[in-house]
Amino acid sequence: MNGSNPVNYAQAPVLAATISTDAIAARTWQAAAARVLVDRIGDFVAFGAVVCVVWAAISYALHAPDYVLPTPTEVAAALVANGGLIAGATWLTLWCTVVGIAVSVCIAVGLALLFVLSPLADRTVTPLLIAIRSIPMIAITPLVVVLFGRDRWNTIGMVALLTFFQVMLAAKRGFDAPSQSMLELMRTCGASFWQTLLKVRVPSAVPFVFTGLRLAGSSAILCAMFAEWLSGSPGLGTLMLDAYSKQNLGLMWAAVAVSTTLAYLFFTLTIALERAVLDRSGT
Repeated sequence: MNGSNPVNYAQAPVLAATISTDAIAARTWQAAAARVLVDRIGDFVAFGAVVCVVWAAISYALHAPDYVLPTPTEVAAALVANGGLIAGATWLTLWCTVVGIAVSVCIAVGLALLFVLSPLADRTVTPLLIAIRSIPMIAITPLVVVLFGRDRWNTIGMVALLTFFQVMLAAKRGFDAPSQSMLELMRTCGASFWQTLLKVRVPSAVPFVFTGLRLAGSSAILCAMFAEWLSGSPGLGTLMLDAYSKQNLGLMWAAVAVSTTLAYLFFTLTIALERAVLDRSGT
C-alpha cells in the first residue's frame, strides 16, 4: 500500500481494550444514574400508596365532607377531569423552575469564581448578599414585579433569587477546598491561575456545587409557586389559589399532589445527574 501509513498491529489489542474499558465505564455511570432514578421513584410510589391509604382511612373515620377533605378517589377524579388544565400549569411552573435554576447556577458559580479571584470582592459583596438573602421575600416582591413584570419572567427571577445563595456558598467552598500543598505544587510546576482553576479547583468544586444544587432544587418548585401566588403569573401556584377561591378542593389537592410529585422528581433528577457526572469523571 504505497503512500499509506503502516499499520501497527501490535497496538490493536491495546486500542480494543481501551475502547472496551470506555464502553464499560459509560454503561457503569449510566446504570448508576438509572438505578438512582428507579429506586427513588419506587420509594416515592410506595410512600404515595401509604399516604393514600391513611388519607382514605382518616376521611372515612372522620366522615369529613368533600368541602373540608376530599377523598383520594375524588382527588384522582379531579386530576383526570382537569388533566389538560393541570398539565399546562405544570409545564409553566416546571419551565420557569428549570430556567430559574439555570440562571441561579450561572450567577452563583460566577460570583464564587469572582470571590476566588478577588478576596476584596469576597469581603465587600458577601455581606451585601447575606443582607439581601435575609430580607423577607414578600417585602421585595413589588420590586421584583416592577423589574420582571407579572408574567413568567417574574417566576424565573424569583426562583433565581431564592436559590442562588445555597449554590454560591457551596461553589465558593468547593473552589477553596484544595489544600495549600496542592496549590503550591501547581505553582511549583509553573501552572497559571487558569490551569490551576481548571485542573484542581473546578474538579474539587463539582461535588460541592451539586450539594448546593440539591438544596436549591428541593425548594425550587415551592419558590416558583410562591412567586405565582404573589404575582398572579400562570402556573400551579395560581391554579391552586383559583381552585381554593372557587372551593374546588378536589382540583386544589390534585394540583398539590402534582406539585409534590414534581418537586420530588426534580430533586431525584438532581441526585441522578450528580451520580452520573461524578461516576463519569471518577470523582
